Order: sequence, then structure tokens, then C-alpha cells
Amino acid sequence: MIKKTAVLILLIFFMNMPIAYGLGEAETFRVAGDIKFPPYEFLDSDGIYKGFNVDLLKAISLVTGMEFEFIPMKWEDAFYSIERGQADIIQGMKESDDRRTRFNFTDSLLLNSQSIFVRDNNYLINNNYNLVGKVVSVQKEDIVYYELSKIKDITIIQYDTMEEAVAALLDGEVEAMVGNTLTVNYICKENNWIDQIKIVGQTLNEQKYSMAVSKNNPQLLRKLNEGLDEIRNNGMYDALHRKWFGTPIKNSSKEMEGQIIMLLFSLFVLLLIILTVQLINRKLNKIIEEKTREEKILINELRNYDKLQFMDKIISSLAHEIRNPLTSIKIYTSQMKNKLENKEFMLAASEDIPEEIDRIDALIKEFMEYTSPRKPQIKVLNLRNELENTIKFIKLQIKDIYVDLQIPEDLYIEFDSSHFKQIVINIILNSKDALVGIENPSIKINGYSDGTNVNIEFADNGCGMDEKSLIYIFEPFYTTKDNGNGVGMFIVKKLVEENGGEIMAKNNENTSGLVVFITVRMGEK
Repeated sequence: MIKKTAVLILLIFFMNMPIAYGLGEAETFRVAGDIKFPPYEFLDSDGIYKGFNVDLLKAISLVTGMEFEFIPMKWEDAFYSIERGQADIIQGMKESDDRRTRFNFTDSLLLNSQSIFVRDNNYLINNNYNLVGKVVSVQKEDIVYYELSKIKDITIIQYDTMEEAVAALLDGEVEAMVGNTLTVNYICKENNWIDQIKIVGQTLNEQKYSMAVSKNNPQLLRKLNEGLDEIRNNGMYDALHRKWFGTPIKNSSKEMEGQIIMLLFSLFVLLLIILTVQLINRKLNKIIEEKTREEKILINELRNYDKLQFMDKIISSLAHEIRNPLTSIKIYTSQMKNKLENKEFMLAASEDIPEEIDRIDALIKEFMEYTSPRKPQIKVLNLRNELENTIKFIKLQIKDIYVDLQIPEDLYIEFDSSHFKQIVINIILNSKDALVGIENPSIKINGYSDGTNVNIEFADNGCGMDEKSLIYIFEPFYTTKDNGNGVGMFIVKKLVEENGGEIMAKNNENTSGLVVFITVRMGEK
């Protein structure tokens, strides 16, 4: 294990050396996407590019190591971006025979379709034939306009956005609305309209929705498909699908079918329940165990990914700390051959050199403990000592920041030592990014006991976060930084909870900075 860890340290060290050593950076693939197509891909009010497709590629990056540069643009520009040499990947489009002659498509991300939407209290429209003589809203330039135009006596009103078309339905301006099923579902979820409308009839124009690459790049297509397989197997795809598409709008046709089936088989099901309840329980237990195992594997992958992102920073601090005792040892050894008869010198060397070697050994053990993922090993720790030792570990990265420790000498906590170091490093380095350009940057760490627990506050005087972004601070893949990965604070929360603690974050009421609050069990020494 020691040898493997040492090799890992060397590999990481050389990977971060200048290019003169002959090690290049990973290839970055350019990704074109629609600037306004929620929830698939869009720029939000804060100018952050997000959506299901964006998070999907971030997840693929996590499991494959591929790097992606997102280039938001109008859809008509994104469609031609590969042919114009502006992009390597179009992150989402419907497949068609014509498009298959121009692009290679990945395995399907999902099935894209359109549906008929009516108000929840409308029982007169049940399918597309009932649209005869009705007023219907659609989005401008939607392909469904040409399909609806074939229906006799229908009045079609086009709106600039799909949200306006849905709003017209709810305001009673139209009797039905036809649009992209998942997009309308997302719009209704965001505006709390889910319970006010329903889907009727069968879905329309059902097509595969996939990523597109050049016909001349089969290798890129293979890598993307491998990444898709991996995130489907480890559960990340399902989590992202729930995040962006949420609870589907109810489908009245499916509800009716379900009620009929339930009525016909209810007696049969009741009899089966009595006979199979034990079997079901056993199967459920196995499923729960499997899902728990998969979740643990995914969390460990995220932890390792997060560590590799800033391991180079820690290594630079480690090298600096090791250099001091090595210098002392070198001075003694270089003079030793000329002072073999000097008893005072030899006595000092015999005392100081072992101490310096012990210092180096302690630093390496601490680093190895930090890099080894494992279950929490709860111990009683002196809070001030743990904070001081951890801050020394990254002092090169925060040398321009004033760190104010307001921690009593006799305050103890029950926590895993290496987990605590990782939490503190993540929070402080996160604050460091927020302090760029701030005059007199500082981080104040305050600790106090309430008799049962210990409360720890990390407060910086940076720019803080807007309230909309703040609620997602502990969500995976969510970040407001240009070079962020959105994993660090997610890992912090997991580690705190595994050690029996709680964590929250809010903007400082007295300054413009951010405060992270951690509550842990108090220890007794």
C-alpha cells in the first residue's frame, strides 16, 4: 500500500510539472448546444449554462476523463457547428433519416416526443381528433405546426416561446396546447403548474434524441457511448433525469387504462399479495442493498475525483514542509566529515537528524492518511490543534489570506481525523477562490460548545453567493466557477454526515462573505 501511494504521489507530481518534461494535457472536445432549450440546455438568468445535456456530459467527463468546452449558441448555428469546424459534438438533437446522412449519433439519450396538453378540468378533448374546431397554441417554428395544419377547422396561435404557449392555455386564451413533452413538463414544474394541466391522447412524433458527432470521428463516438453506458450502470443517469424532468404531468389516457386494469385484476392481486409478501420483502431487501452499494461506489468515485483536482496544491505544500528538515540534515551531513572529532557537533547531529527524519516521516504518514478513502474512524480530537495542522498543510495556497482562529484550547470533537482535514481543506480553498480581488482577504474560524455539540463557523469576507445559487451549494456538479467541477462541497456534506454532523451555508449578515456552519459531537478528553 505504501509503495502504491508513493507511486501515485510521484505520478500526480510529474503530471503537474511544466510541459518541458514532455507531458501533455488531455484533449478538450468542443460542445455546441442550444442557448434556450430548457431543461435540455439553456443559459439561466445569471448567465450560467446548465441543463440535462450539460450535466450529462459533466458526468461522462467524470467517469471517462474526457474534457469538454461548452459553446452555447442559437440552435440554427449549433446545427451547422460541426460542418463549420466550430465544434466536435452537438450535445442533443432528434434523429432523422436526413440527419443520419450528415452525422453519427450516439446511443439514444432519451425518446423525444410531443403531446397534447389541456387544462385539468377539460374532459372534452381526449385525442387529436377532438382538436377539430378548437383553438390551439404552439411555439413558433415548431414542426408540429405543419401536422396540426392538416386538421380541419383548427385555429392555431403561435407564441414566441413554449412557456408563453402554456401560459395561454392556463389563461383560457386557447383550449389546448401542443409541444415538446419533457420541455412542457419542465416549464410546469418550474412554475408550479403541474397540477393544472394534463396530457391527453397518444404522444406525437416520437423520435430518438442523441448527441451528434462528425461522420469522420468514430473514435469520439465510441468514447461517448462508453461514458453513457457507465453513467447508466452506476445510477448517475437516473439521478440527472429526476433532477431535470421531475414528476411527469399526468396522462389522462394512461390513467384511464390503469384504472381499468386495476379493476380487472384487483381481486387476483389481493390473493397474490398474501402468498408472495415474504418473497417481495426478500427481493426488496436485495434491491436496497444493491442500490446502497452502488451509491457508496459513486460517492467514492466523486471523492477520488475531487481529491485529484487539487492534489497538486497539497503536494506543493508538502514539498515545502519537507524541504526545511532536509536542509537541516544536509547541513549536518556536509560538515560531518570535517568535524568527526568535534563531540559537541556530533552530539547535536545525533539529536537533530533523527528529529528531522521523524518530521518528514510524520508529514508523509499524514499525507498518506489523507489520500486513503475509508470508513470513518471516530476519535477524540483537539479542535484547535487539528485546524492548525491542516492550515499548515495548505499555507502556500493561502499565504496572502489572514486566517483568524477563534478556538478555545480545551475544545474537543469526536471525528475522523483525515475526514476532518479534507473538509477543512475543501472549505478553505473554496473561500480562497471567493477572495480573489478582495482587499485584505480574511477567513475567520470560530468554534464554541453548546454543552452537547461543537459548532464550527468558517466565515470569509469575499463576494458571497446569490440566494438562488446558495441553495444548490451542496449539489453535485453545480458550480458558479469557470474552472469548477461542482464536486468539492458535495463531498464535504457527505463526510460531515458520515461522521454524525450537520452542515449548512448562508451569506454573512454582517459582511458580504459566506459562512459555512458545521455542527459535530463534542468530545471529552
